[in-house]
Amino acid sequence: MQKLATAATAMATAMATAAIMASAAHAGDTDPPANTTTTATNTAPAADPVAAAKKDFDFVLAGGYAHFFATDFDTGGGDVAVDRVFSSISIGRAESETYRWDISLTSEGAYYSFGTSGSLAAAAGGRPWHNVGSMVLSPGATFQLDQRWRLITRVLLQEAGEDEASFSDSFTYGGVLAATYSFSREFTLGAGVLAVSQLEDDALVVPQIIIDWRPSKEFRLSNFAGPEAFPGGAGLEAIWEISESYEAAIGARYTYRRFRLDDTGSAARAGGVGYDTGLPMWLRVTARGKSGWRADLVGGLQLMGEMRLYDASGHELDAVDVQPAPFIGVFFSYRF
Repeated sequence: MQKLATAATAMATAMATAAIMASAAHAGDTDPPANTTTTATNTAPAADPVAAAKKDFDFVLAGGYAHFFATDFDTGGGDVAVDRVFSSISIGRAESETYRWDISLTSEGAYYSFGTSGSLAAAAGGRPWHNVGSMVLSPGATFQLDQRWRLITRVLLQEAGEDEASFSDSFTYGGVLAATYSFSREFTLGAGVLAVSQLEDDALVVPQIIIDWRPSKEFRLSNFAGPEAFPGGAGLEAIWEISESYEAAIGARYTYRRFRLDDTGSAARAGGVGYDTGLPMWLRVTARGKSGWRADLVGGLQLMGEMRLYDASGHELDAVDVQPAPFIGVFFSYRF
């Protein structure tokens, strides 16, 4: 039986979904297109092919690092600290005023440091898990139906598992279908649905909410203003635009990670599944350069953390609640 999550849980679709939805929203301006007229003459200079290529294609390279400080488990005993490394690359092109395609490749490396005691370690027969990698390839297309309506479609192909986990057993797939409506140049609202397969569990079907609202020149409420490589697009941020080069924001999102374990350790955990969720809340400070670069400093607290361990058949071996964990991260991107 498929799971239907609430709007908050819907934002927790594995690390890449946020970045994927963000790239979809950035596929073009959310403003209704303005009518413009251009003229050309036979004496116009020949176009620079390099400049033309840059104009036709949109490339974004991004990366980042976040450290989640050690925190105890509320239940079962034990503790954990996590280091996360993010990267992404995307390319897109507007083929016409009404159609744009893009493709993105995002990855996350998570390095867990568990304490040796506690029920989770006991259920795993040692370390629950260690180095976990996730990679998502996502082609998508955006269709401008008229001046206000936009349709977003996207395919998700993800592999998530420990370093030595079987690739074929770590693969999941799904897609996103969403639509947005621009009430004005300052307010766009949208909704959609995400459907993805899960490791050793039923498919997950969740709603998606898209919002980009600018009530004044200095303030903005948006899903899609966070760092390029940080999976925060599926959350929500309140942003203060200090100037053209600087902004500050407060935001939150619900994160969901489910990944395949390798065959090391005890027989109970061999080939099993790890589960890691939480609600990070953060403050962000951003600097932008006119050449296309962007740098972000992010710091905050992850609440409502939970970790679970499943065997290879999907049966739960143990579950622990994680106490609030402070974190800090730095991110950088270049758009050209």
